[in-house]
Amino acid sequence: MTTQKSQNLDVTPAWITAVLWVGVAIVIASFLALIGVLVYYFAGITPATWLFWLALLAFPTGFILMLVALVGNVFVRRKRQHA
Repeated sequence: MTTQKSQNLDVTPAWITAVLWVGVAIVIASFLALIGVLVYYFAGITPATWLFWLALLAFPTGFILMLVALVGNVFVRRKRQHA
C-alpha cells in the first residue's frame, strides 16, 4: 500500500506572500513620500532629501518585488501542474 503526501495545492508558499507584502508596503510608503514632496512643494518649503529619494527609488523597488512574487507564483503553479 502506498501512502500519498497530503498537500493543499492552493496554498501559496510563504516566501511569495512575504515578498508580495513587502513590495506592497514599500510602494505605499513611496506613494506617501510622493504626497509629502508635493505638499512641501505647494507650501513653498524645500522637502528633505531623504523624502525625494524615498519617493524616487521605492516605487521601482516595490514593483520589482511584486513582479518577483508574480513570477515565483507562476513557477510554483507550473511545477504543481506537472507534478
